[in-house]
Amino acid sequence: MTNYNFKKRNLFSGPHLLGLLFIIAGIFALVSPFVFESQSSYERSLFVGMAALIIGIMILSSYSGVLIDFSAHRAKEYICLLGFKIGEWADLPGINTIKVLEISQRTSNTPNGVSPTLTGRVTLYKTFLYADDSKPVLSFEYSRRERALKDAEHLATYLDATLKVAFKE
Repeated sequence: MTNYNFKKRNLFSGPHLLGLLFIIAGIFALVSPFVFESQSSYERSLFVGMAALIIGIMILSSYSGVLIDFSAHRAKEYICLLGFKIGEWADLPGINTIKVLEISQRTSNTPNGVSPTLTGRVTLYKTFLYADDSKPVLSFEYSRRERALKDAEHLATYLDATLKVAFKE
């Protein structure tokens, strides 16, 4: 494998949740003329349903990420919309160290008047790619420990870098 593709996507929060809601509303709009008696026309229901489905699919299919090409030593931070990755390739400096850290932090969702305001501790696993200086060139965030370790080992192998893991036990 000569590429590594990191996708930043969470299907059940933020805009992706809105996309799911649009899809559900679109399906409801398409089915409602057959289930309920109404004064609106079938064409209007079809138009509203299809528009909601298209918007929902566009929102649900969008995400951001980083693509690393090991053979050409370059990276691309991109935004993906409907399968098309939009972004510019940049040369990747010589990565010599990869660090994986376990970070526990207190999180809270923004109160919006609709959903409950929840707070709690969340553990994230962050992978940092370093060249010669102290500032990381790239960073990746994972919710699962196993995935963070597997990807960090993969990156360290293909980039010929030293892997340093710092987990709390």
